[in-house]
Amino acid sequence: MARPTYARIFPEHIAHNARRVRELAPDSRIMACVKSDAYGHDIGISSAALADHVDGFAVASMNEALSVRSLHADKPVLMLEGPQTFDEIAEAAHKKLTLCINEWHQLEWLERSAPGELSCWMKIDTGMHRLGFSPESVPQALARLTPHIKTSDLVLCTHFSSADLPGDNGVSEQLRCFDESTAQTSFAHSTANSAAIIRTATSHRDWVRPGYMLYGGSPLADATPASVNLKPAMEFSAEVISLRELAQGERVGYSGRWEARRPSKIATIAAGYGDGYPRHAPDGTPVLIEGQCLPLAGRVSMDMITVDVTDNPAVKIGSRAILWGAQPGVDEIARHSSTIGYELLAGMPKRVPRIV
Repeated sequence: MARPTYARIFPEHIAHNARRVRELAPDSRIMACVKSDAYGHDIGISSAALADHVDGFAVASMNEALSVRSLHADKPVLMLEGPQTFDEIAEAAHKKLTLCINEWHQLEWLERSAPGELSCWMKIDTGMHRLGFSPESVPQALARLTPHIKTSDLVLCTHFSSADLPGDNGVSEQLRCFDESTAQTSFAHSTANSAAIIRTATSHRDWVRPGYMLYGGSPLADATPASVNLKPAMEFSAEVISLRELAQGERVGYSGRWEARRPSKIATIAAGYGDGYPRHAPDGTPVLIEGQCLPLAGRVSMDMITVDVTDNPAVKIGSRAILWGAQPGVDEIARHSSTIGYELLAGMPKRVPRIV
């Protein structure tokens, strides 16, 4: 019998969120980020939901790219980190994948491989300082890159460091740097991530690259998903597998972190950090059971959490506990746990079944 712990994926919500991207950036093509197993939402389920609404798929690695290519033969599949070995260039050409060239050694591999009709993007480092060519080196990099690729497909791109923040978040300065470094070129541009798609229309350009927003999380530090018309695409839930009465003063869980301040009822839920629930979630983190948000009580274990259900007599063995979904949202759980929703979604392990 299956453990009563799973993540329900809502393809219709993923499709809704993709349509929302199209509303916000109607003149741009959409490169949908499905890396890290579609932010934990299952790359097969998610790419199928997106296929009719986006123009291409972006991934981090060759394995992810081959997985998407096996499912979608005709759409562009972009490897954001580019080739990680020399041999991946030939594999990309054979599978008609698109490589983002970010570093001089990747460019050297490309020159040695001479694949000819390979599609490429090229990243410019405008301030993120992870990957990309410096603005002053763009002419030299393009001079070496263009003889070896299909130039009609070339896209120049950059990545914003703080587009999620309100106010003067550095996006305008990064755009200025990008525009200056590409002023003498006629290639397509891509600069907008999820946050910039919502907040900065001047960044939309030829291609936008939504990721987190496709799965219904808010990419903005000062907005909820509902406030920007996004629908959460995952409901992570498990069942109550034990109920017990505690006297005042009794403690729960490892190190006895939670102490009953009154006679209390504690529910044990069949999910823990081994299932992707954040180990550092503090007491009081909300869990929705039988229509009511109830507080986490005690340390998160590998396979279980405990919740104070004293104030909801409807809770019973087999009651379903929503760990995140529409309510509480993954961003809310992340804030309680001093992390971000991206980490919770992308970090959910394979042992949690994804169901539709």
